[in-house]
Amino acid sequence: MPLIVITGGPCSGKSTRAQALYDYFKTKSMPVQIITDNNLDRNTVYIDNTLEKQARSDLKAETQRLVTKTDLIILDALNYIKGNMSFVSINFMKIFLGYRYELYCITKLYQTVQCTIYCNTPIHLAREWNMANQRYDESIFDALVQRYEPPENRNRWDAPLFELTPNDELPLEQIVDYLANKRPPPPNKSTVNLPISDTNFLHDVDRVTQDVIDLIVKQSKMSVVCQQFSIHGS
Repeated sequence: MPLIVITGGPCSGKSTRAQALYDYFKTKSMPVQIITDNNLDRNTVYIDNTLEKQARSDLKAETQRLVTKTDLIILDALNYIKGNMSFVSINFMKIFLGYRYELYCITKLYQTVQCTIYCNTPIHLAREWNMANQRYDESIFDALVQRYEPPENRNRWDAPLFELTPNDELPLEQIVDYLANKRPPPPNKSTVNLPISDTNFLHDVDRVTQDVIDLIVKQSKMSVVCQQFSIHGS
């Protein structure tokens, strides 16, 4: 089922938006679940790289587990992009893709759609909310603000993007219309599950690999420097 990724800096109103979405879908008798990081001790997790990485991994794993079910999924977390980056090379251009891209790959793999809701709250207001609720230590709040990179509609993993300031109403009908009528993107080779191989698969791979290694060793003894040679069947 569709995934709604809610993103924004610390104390930007993400959980409020997530709950409003949840309540709306419930009134429409639509099955819906919220995945959230609200149970984390944020002042412990976001000061430790290992704990932070594990927290992101747990959220992503839970998303992948549920997105294959029948419920509509709302992911309520920072969902930032800086930090644990994936390195990708495309047409000799090297770019960095992050956490929201990984979420996009999950929905693409399971042939469903997603949208992004960006809680664009001014930093000074988010800071006031943080002080009132005592969610983050000041140093951690500042660090997360610095690391956060806002989504962009031109990025396919952020699109469609619904950008909301604190005074904006949720575009509920637009969100429902998109999730109900948008066709999911086609899977590519990097996201398609490979068919299950027969029981001899690992043995065959090992045999072919050893044959290639033996040939390379043999040719290296016979060839001159920079001489090319072919491998049968490649």
